[in-house]
Amino acid sequence: MNNNKNVKTLVNRLNEKVGNLFKYNGEVAKQLFLHDEFNLDGKVDISVERKFLAEVLKYIPKTYHINLYDETQSTSDFSEIEFSKITHANVFDQNELIMTVIIYDVEDGDWMFRWNHNIRMPEKHIYFHSIKWDVDYVKPEIVLMYELLDPIDYHQIPNYRSVIDSLSYYQFVMLRLVVGDERINQALNSEKKAI
Repeated sequence: MNNNKNVKTLVNRLNEKVGNLFKYNGEVAKQLFLHDEFNLDGKVDISVERKFLAEVLKYIPKTYHINLYDETQSTSDFSEIEFSKITHANVFDQNELIMTVIIYDVEDGDWMFRWNHNIRMPEKHIYFHSIKWDVDYVKPEIVLMYELLDPIDYHQIPNYRSVIDSLSYYQFVMLRLVVGDERINQALNSEKKAI
């Protein structure tokens, strides 16, 4: 219960100080898309453009522990990792993972998919805005691109079927183009087994 309160406190601080510099990702983004619910009862994922990473991280109080990751290592020493190679950061409250900060790159105003920089779209098209909660969140097809292909352990309840069923035709085609039918089917089958 205490860590849940700490997650909410951290999220409120980030929203207040740098809410315009990040977008909600993961389970929070999926729930905003599916139900317009802003549920902060578990781990929270956010996405930040690389050039704003330091600005966002500086508002995370020192009482939390931050680990930075690239494709080969993790470290809490910011001088030991090449900034351009960072893929994400995990924020811990004592030993509990409470937030993942996913880094994305933008070139000439276009968001670039991490594993294939030929997959691009205008950055302003990678997210929706919740009027009810006044927050930005990553579009569900992009959330699923990363969840279905990314080795990051998101610690989330699989709800691929409900998200996929709610995608528009264009969103589904985009997801399918990037991850392929086989990976979508594997995810749906693994979700069935988990339920």
